[in-house]
Amino acid sequence: MADVGASHVIFFVASMVIAAMVVGAISVNVQSVADATRGSGNMLSKQIKTDITIISDPDDIPVNGSYRVFYVKNTGKTNLDINQVDVFVDGQYVTDSSLVLRVIDTGESTWREGEVLEVNIAGISSGDHRLRVVTENGISDTMDFRI
Repeated sequence: MADVGASHVIFFVASMVIAAMVVGAISVNVQSVADATRGSGNMLSKQIKTDITIISDPDDIPVNGSYRVFYVKNTGKTNLDINQVDVFVDGQYVTDSSLVLRVIDTGESTWREGEVLEVNIAGISSGDHRLRVVTENGISDTMDFRI
């Protein structure tokens, strides 16, 4: 009879060790899912608060030397970093050598709510084109224009 009690204790201890290992493994996975959800929620919140609008007149694109000048307004509730803004013309990425970005009136790299970004692009030929400006949060605006 003592043998039965000892084997029960051994099985009980083994089952507790296995249960503790399962709980440990599950808690790590639950924490990973919670962190991913929190990160996704923060990104979604930033995307919802971000909005831009190209306010240039598509029929009258100004010229500044060898650059064509476009204006984009931050119509959202988020401050944006102009160093994280991507510009595309006709689906082609505009490289830094052909692009000058400047926040009007401040000249800072932070593009605040209500401020206008001046986008200077070199090398645009005559014809029909499409401009796309993309923010760091993936929010974009597009404008068709003719030169």
